[in-house]
Amino acid sequence: MPYIRITLMRPLPGHEAEVHEMNRELAGYYRTQAGCLQSTAMRAADGSGQAARVSLWESEAAADAAASTERSLSLRSRLQQVVGRDHQDLSFLSD
Repeated sequence: MPYIRITLMRPLPGHEAEVHEMNRELAGYYRTQAGCLQSTAMRAADGSGQAARVSLWESEAAADAAASTERSLSLRSRLQQVVGRDHQDLSFLSD
């Protein structure tokens, strides 16, 4: 059953490029992990300044396994330091 994880964030002023680069690095890393079908970093098209990371997985377990690796935890920890408090992690399962 496919599983989608969407992470939304707003970079702190002056950190937009850094946030996008870390999201691109995470997305590229996730694409190398077992069970990842697709992963990409995105920027809002509406000028809001939001950034996003969207990934499609074979299962929730595969997404959780990748998110629990040392590399993922390290990048996400660095990312938390340069994004606002309105950070959201959303997850969806297909019917």
